Amino acid sequence: MPPLGMSGGFSTSQSAASRALRMLKTQLNLALGQREEDPERAWLEVVGVRERLDAVVGEAKDDALLAADVARFRAKLREQVEKLTRELGDELIAPLYSWVDLLRQRARLDVEVETAKERVAQARASRGAPALGPLTTADEAQAALTAAETELARFEADVPRAPVQQVLAVWAESGGDALRPTLPLDPAVVRARGLAARRVLDRLRGRPPGLVPYAGSRLELIVVPAIGTCALLASAVTLASSGSRAAFGIVAVAGWVTFAAALGVSAFARQRASAERAAAIDAVWHHTLFSEQTSSLELEVGWLRALSAAMRARRAFDEHRGEGGQLDELAKRRPDLEPVVADVARSRTTPLHGA
Repeated sequence: MPPLGMSGGFSTSQSAASRALRMLKTQLNLALGQREEDPERAWLEVVGVRERLDAVVGEAKDDALLAADVARFRAKLREQVEKLTRELGDELIAPLYSWVDLLRQRARLDVEVETAKERVAQARASRGAPALGPLTTADEAQAALTAAETELARFEADVPRAPVQQVLAVWAESGGDALRPTLPLDPAVVRARGLAARRVLDRLRGRPPGLVPYAGSRLELIVVPAIGTCALLASAVTLASSGSRAAFGIVAVAGWVTFAAALGVSAFARQRASAERAAAIDAVWHHTLFSEQTSSLELEVGWLRALSAAMRARRAFDEHRGEGGQLDELAKRRPDLEPVVADVARSRTTPLHGA
C-alpha cells in the first residue's frame, strides 16, 4: 500500500502551498508510523497536521490541480483523525483536548499583552512622548495607567475653547499646518503663549485679527505723503528765503516732527496688526496641540487599561496553572508530550511558509 496521502493526482505547482502540502503529507506519515508505540502523540501530531491544512486550503483555491489534491488529502486525514479518536477513547482524548485549549488560552493572553504594548508605544509616539520603560508586570502597567490618567485629566482641563472663524482664517492664510515645524511643542510654552494670545484677541471685540483700521488705509496713504510733502516744501522755502528764515525754519521743523510722528503711528499700527496675527496663530496652535494631545492620551489610556487587564488575566492564569491544575498534570504524567501539545496549540496561527 502506498504511503497515506501520496497517491492520486498531484499539482505540478511549486508554490508555497504545494510545498506546504508535501510537508504535511510527510508529517502525517511519520505521525501514523508511531500509532502503535505512542497513540497519544500520534493523535496530537495528526490533529496538528489538520490545523495547518486550513492555511493550505486557502492558498490552493486558485490552482485546480492543487485544490483537488488538498481535498483528497483532507478527506483521508479526516478519516485518520476519527479512527485515532475512536481507538484512544474519551478518557485519553479529553485531557489532550484540554491541554491544547489551555495552551491556546495562554497564547491568546500573550498576544493581547504584546498587542496592547505596541498600541501604547504608537500612541505615545504620535504625541511625541518618550517611550515607556519595559512593562513586565501587571503592577507596572497599573502604575503607568495611573500616570497617564493623571496627565490626561490635566490636558482635558487645559484644552481651550475652539477659536472663532476669524482667528482660524488668519491661521489658514498664514500657512495652516505648514506652520507646525516652526511652532513650539512644549505644552507649558504653548499654553502660556496661548493664554496670552487669548487676552490679545479678547480685546478686539469681534474685529478680525490683523485688520487694524489705520494700517494700509486710504487715510494713511493720504496723510503720511501730505505731511512729508509739506515738511519738504517748508524746508525748501526756508532755504530759499532771505528774510524771516527763523519763522519758516520753525514751520519746517514742526513739519518734520509731524512727519516722524505719522511714520511712528504707521509703524505702531503695523506692529499691532502683526502682533494680533501672531496671537491668532498662538491661539489656534494652543487649541490644536492640546486637542491632539488629549486624543492621543485617551487612546494611550485605553490601551494601558487593556494591557493592565491582560497582564492581570495572564498572572491569574499562571498562578492557577490552568483550570484544575491540568497543565501540571501534563508535566507530571507525560512531560515528553508538552512540546507536541504546544506545537498543536500554535498550529492555527502558524504561517503558511513556516508549515
